[in-house]
Amino acid sequence: MAADHCFLNGRYLRTRNARVSALDRGLLFGEGLFETWRTYRGKPFALREHLARMSRSADKLGIDFDPNEPWDTRTVRLARLCGLGMTGGALRLTITRGSGPISLVATQTVRPTKLMVFRPLEPGLAKARLNGVAVHLADFGHGVFPAMRQTKSVNYLPAVLARGEARKRGCFESLYRLSDKTVLEGTTSNFFIVRHGRLLTPPVAAGIIPGVTRALVMRIARRFVEVIERRVTENDLLTADEMFITSSTIEIVPVTKVGRRRVGRGEPGPVTAELQARYRSLVARRMGMAAGELGE
Repeated sequence: MAADHCFLNGRYLRTRNARVSALDRGLLFGEGLFETWRTYRGKPFALREHLARMSRSADKLGIDFDPNEPWDTRTVRLARLCGLGMTGGALRLTITRGSGPISLVATQTVRPTKLMVFRPLEPGLAKARLNGVAVHLADFGHGVFPAMRQTKSVNYLPAVLARGEARKRGCFESLYRLSDKTVLEGTTSNFFIVRHGRLLTPPVAAGIIPGVTRALVMRIARRFVEVIERRVTENDLLTADEMFITSSTIEIVPVTKVGRRRVGRGEPGPVTAELQARYRSLVARRMGMAAGELGE
């Protein structure tokens, strides 16, 4: 994918020419946030929900962020510059506190750094949605500062390490597992299981990221199946009839294995397939397109 342009602090630049300050507090102290939204034929999907979530997170960290800036037109223009005006992509917006003093406390007002870049979609995504994937359970502690839970900050090292573990084992994604065998979420995804005709997923109160796609899937699912938010354990996954993961960029991907253990019959199930079809229809309606025009 030709992600050779970016938007940085009001300017559209070649990525190779973009520069941020050596004193940027996102680089030095991890004082930053990000959101990633999907584009279809160069246009953003569910942008309002993503900006609302970033606004809530920015308030927690005290970073100045205005969701009413023209993020939609910036996305469209950047997609065209990157040659993605007629295809799909993943737009990442990163906001940091900006350049400031080398001190744990920013004692002066600083101007936030605003960076928009496109990143590639997962390779083989269409095949993954059709056939399903395996996931790895990565052990994860609760040592997360409460104010940072449910916040998509640039402090993403646990996700980097956990996703690396998954790929070493031939898995598509890692799910965070606590010492009591509770399973929370994926490195970049939420998950659902189907048991006895009901759809189960961990509650936001458990400290998970309130996924935009998660919320849309729950809204769609409630039209034809009971949806329950409750603690989900490793044993629940291994005894589930179906399982899938969700995020804005991957949409809905079936999970057929947890490690080497098969989920259900080891193939995508009917509830997952129905949700995939209904989700695609929702996206197509919102984007003013036919489902077949959405692409990857």
